[in-house]
Amino acid sequence: MGRKYKVISADGHVETPPDVFVKYVPEKYKDRAPRLIHLPEGGEGWLIEGQPLLRNGQNIAGRDKVKFSGGTYFNADGSPAEGAGPAEQRLREQDLDGIDAEVLFPPVFASRFLEGIKDPDVYRSMIRAYNTFLAHDYCSVAPDRLIGNAVTPITNIDHAVEELEFVAEAGLPSVAFYNFPNGTPYADPVDDRFWEKSLELGLKLAPHFGFGAGQAPLQSAAKGTSDSPWASALVQRAGSHSPVYCMAQLIAAGVLERFPEIKFYFAETNASWLPGTLYFMDDNYELFGDWFKVKYERKPSEQIVDHFHFSVIRDPVVFDMVDIIPWDNIMWGTDFPHSVGSFPDSQEFIDENFAKVDETISRKVLLENPAKYFDLDLEADITETPAA
Repeated sequence: MGRKYKVISADGHVETPPDVFVKYVPEKYKDRAPRLIHLPEGGEGWLIEGQPLLRNGQNIAGRDKVKFSGGTYFNADGSPAEGAGPAEQRLREQDLDGIDAEVLFPPVFASRFLEGIKDPDVYRSMIRAYNTFLAHDYCSVAPDRLIGNAVTPITNIDHAVEELEFVAEAGLPSVAFYNFPNGTPYADPVDDRFWEKSLELGLKLAPHFGFGAGQAPLQSAAKGTSDSPWASALVQRAGSHSPVYCMAQLIAAGVLERFPEIKFYFAETNASWLPGTLYFMDDNYELFGDWFKVKYERKPSEQIVDHFHFSVIRDPVVFDMVDIIPWDNIMWGTDFPHSVGSFPDSQEFIDENFAKVDETISRKVLLENPAKYFDLDLEADITETPAA
């Protein structure tokens, strides 16, 4: 009998140097691709067109103490540091940390390409190169344990839908995105093409913290945006952290009603804030719904529980809230190799914190919920770790 899933981390990151995916950038754009430089004070930085120097630090902490700069992808002998190596190394690191699989989000700096690379064709070539690397060079080694989360461009709806089709053909199971599919921080009816295509292709939506505007704009600042005043009303007192306003926009835009099967997974959000947010969004609905002429069949809290999932990392408080957390919606992650993670002591975190909840909840959070969301077969034998 082979190895089975026991613990699935629903949040990890592929933090490798950019050259591993830059090789897939078309030759005519390679001189505009990000590159790594070694810094005289130690560690490395990314040079990205139109950006200040982005120093490695919290993104490549591994088991070291937190650094805001001076982080490195390399050991003293030049070999890859923990979390920065090839797929085979990553599988051995899973074993060291007591986990069996990871949902893998992109490098933190890769999400910032568009801030500097204004040419949409050049920008999109970087996105395509990363997705190609992720599918063909990395996750293909063990797709049941390295669950690749691709990136879609945030230039416009046509580009976003086109990349969905590429991702599905490449065999990756899910996608991340940082604005609404229309390319702006606000919901738009054209986004329906993206939601519909993701459901048609069976791709999971896993946009990390959230997407679009991080907070509701002040009324004085909202002119000229596509902000929904109703979405802003929904989040009063409900919190200004990700992904609260994102969920309010999706509710206000009617996305969850038009696409009853759609699901979203937000990683690294933690969840001890969730009971209060659900209450205040329902209360805002009762208070302000008449003014905005809004009437739902399901309260905002019910829509959230039906359509959204979240992951906890360093959030021991949530395990003291056992009776008011929607555990069917919660996953757990290490965030490896980022600085707020639990590597290589994840088992210690699990033993200490999950002891506060019963085995049914533990199994849901550590195993069943991520398996259900990402279509993993808990009865199947999983890929064995290759020898070093």
